[in-house]
Amino acid sequence: MTIDPMAAAVAGLVAAQLMEAPTYLQRAAGLSLRQDIFAEGGAILRAPRRYRRLTGWVGHATLAMAIVLLYATFFQAVAHDDHLAWWGVLTGAIHGLLGGIVVGAWPDLHPDMPDPVPPPGVFYRHYGRHDVIQFVVGHLWFGLTAGALYAVLHADLPASAAL
Repeated sequence: MTIDPMAAAVAGLVAAQLMEAPTYLQRAAGLSLRQDIFAEGGAILRAPRRYRRLTGWVGHATLAMAIVLLYATFFQAVAHDDHLAWWGVLTGAIHGLLGGIVVGAWPDLHPDMPDPVPPPGVFYRHYGRHDVIQFVVGHLWFGLTAGALYAVLHADLPASAAL
């Protein structure tokens, strides 16, 4: 199996949106989720307040495409052309573990947001259990989606490689 950069880019873009959609839907429904990765990303990139969420969305989408290229490299090395959705769950778990540590390890990565909020802590634990659960489940869902979509979109793989 060769790496298909276009399949990785599309899979990353779609998986990133599906990863964050539940967070924003839950926030819209009034649940106590405090994380706002798009505003956070825009703040990290030092975008003007007016464009923070848009800038964060673009940054998150770009990062997701690059991450799925890393997933594809991993898939090529170990998974070859079988069960990429499940290999995606594994890579999503690793991705979430590293991401959860990064979120808490560098408070400077959490600059002033539109509304002042405290640093999130490792795995967003300072924001409460709903945020921790959403963070962990979101990364597993990202990996599953990225692996399945990558297999389906890959030019040289049968659709059966997804599951």
